[in-house]
Amino acid sequence: MITPMKKVTILCLDKDREASLEKLREMGILHVTPLVNPTGVKLNAAKSKVTRIRKALEAIPAKAGKDAVALDASVAEMPAVEAVHQMVQVKKDATDEISKLHNDLNRLNNFGNLDPETVKSLEESGVFVKLYEVDPSKTISAADGAVVLPFGQNLTGNLYAVISKGEEPAAVKDAVELPLPSMSLAEMRQKLEAASAELAKADQTLEGLAAKRSEIDSELADADEEYDLQEAASGMLAGASIAMIQGFAPATRMNEIQEAAKANGWGVREEDPSDDDMVPTLLTHKPIAKPMQFLYDIIGIVPGYKEIDVSAVFLAFFSLFFAIIVGDAFYGALFLALTIVARKKAPKSKSAGFSFMYLMSGATIVWGIMNASYLGLTPEIAPWVANLDLANASFCPEGLKNAMHWIRQSSNMQFFCFCIAVVHLTIAHVWNVIVQIQRKSTTALAQVGWLFSTWYMFFLAGNMVLGDKVPEVFRNFFSGPTSAPMIYVLIAGVVLLVLFSVPPSKLKEEWISIPMLALNIVNNFVDVISYIRLFAVGLSGAAIAESFSEMLSPMFGSVGGLLGAAVVLLFVHALNIALAVMGVAVHAVRLNTLEFSNGLDLQWSGFGFNPFKKRKNV
Repeated sequence: MITPMKKVTILCLDKDREASLEKLREMGILHVTPLVNPTGVKLNAAKSKVTRIRKALEAIPAKAGKDAVALDASVAEMPAVEAVHQMVQVKKDATDEISKLHNDLNRLNNFGNLDPETVKSLEESGVFVKLYEVDPSKTISAADGAVVLPFGQNLTGNLYAVISKGEEPAAVKDAVELPLPSMSLAEMRQKLEAASAELAKADQTLEGLAAKRSEIDSELADADEEYDLQEAASGMLAGASIAMIQGFAPATRMNEIQEAAKANGWGVREEDPSDDDMVPTLLTHKPIAKPMQFLYDIIGIVPGYKEIDVSAVFLAFFSLFFAIIVGDAFYGALFLALTIVARKKAPKSKSAGFSFMYLMSGATIVWGIMNASYLGLTPEIAPWVANLDLANASFCPEGLKNAMHWIRQSSNMQFFCFCIAVVHLTIAHVWNVIVQIQRKSTTALAQVGWLFSTWYMFFLAGNMVLGDKVPEVFRNFFSGPTSAPMIYVLIAGVVLLVLFSVPPSKLKEEWISIPMLALNIVNNFVDVISYIRLFAVGLSGAAIAESFSEMLSPMFGSVGGLLGAAVVLLFVHALNIALAVMGVAVHAVRLNTLEFSNGLDLQWSGFGFNPFKKRKNV
């Protein structure tokens, strides 16, 4: 459920501002909202420190690798963050030096072991040596008496050395003079080698500094806490020696704030949030729905404070969608095994993610068994698969056998998808009816209209897609778009929608919603029929696995062929699993966050409750 919140305003002495914030942070109850724009020297300094530490963490690997070396004493004694930044600067300087030397060598390499000191000594004797680059389309022209020596070409032109004797260098036309390097090319090559060695050593040192990652993580936690403190302090309203902080706290914990106020001399005001307040959402899950928080965190959605918590329904249908899309019992078993291994390797991690994967894996295994889906293998390809088909087991109840045989027919599976659609959307609209009644809104009757429309669209979709393959009991209700009794259901629904979609008080502003109903009713049909994607995506995965198994089955007769087929099938199933996971991310999430949520008028417009608290040991 969405935890009720109270808007809390706390007054304290301005001189006790940080001490009061420290106490609030220890409590970890208040989601702080700034009363003024947080600014200030302390806040900027705290932000700069956090940024600097984060950059240090980005510069080192997650753990020390094979190339890590023992740290020099000077580096080992330095604070870890400073050592990292020093090595980053060394890397930058070495990289810049290497780049410059490479450019100079590429530009002057054709001139051999050119030594600028030798050129300067020749100038003192009246002999001038000048280097030139000439466009390939032009010819160098030098004054009489000058010696022009070609030195090949580079990427931009032909290279020449012009040697002349006299009081000044010979004049040269149609050429660009190249400046002499600051050192000989031999020295450049030595410096390049030294810079490369320095770069390699810096990389190795950063590898070694990965051993101090936990120290840097701890420092980052301290810096983050300091930033949080300064942000909260600079966002407080102050005047006449009094400071005020405001935020939101769970209503069930207000007694803790009142007790702290008595102990610390605060003034406290609590009130219900207004319609204009941006209230954070704190979801309190029942044990059965706790895994849902893991999915919310992954896809980054939070219901608004005044919206509805649909976690249990979302999780139930998401599990079904996941199972249908992945579809294979062996895939589910693989997910389950990987989850168990991961849990053993990380026993202290939060359990929500593992519980979520246990549920998804179990649902997939059950669905795979229902459909006798085992890596796309059939009894014709692998006879032992028949032993895994529960429908062949003597102990299996007859009703369950009939259900398994029924669901394996394509037309029945498509009809089952439409059944999922109408049940899913019915839950949404009925729930919305209840909510609107609680809010004393006449739009509750409009939701009844959408409920009628949804059921009509269910029959229409079945008739259009499946025709006479729809189970007979449903054909009695619907033989065509205008057949009774469902046409009366649609008419009743449209009447309710026209009359009650817009509250009378808002009719002047929102009258356009009424003519838009025609498009929305068409969209209602699209919502129902979109659930067929479950059948399509699940079928495509099964078809890929079965097709490759069938193609490779002739290779199963020999050891070599079996090994080759196993390699190919391993790749195919890995690809199939990846596609299935993508299908879940797109389709299973969409059906809950779009089609179902639209029926509930659920916008997922909220943001999470993030109390001002300590970051360490959380």
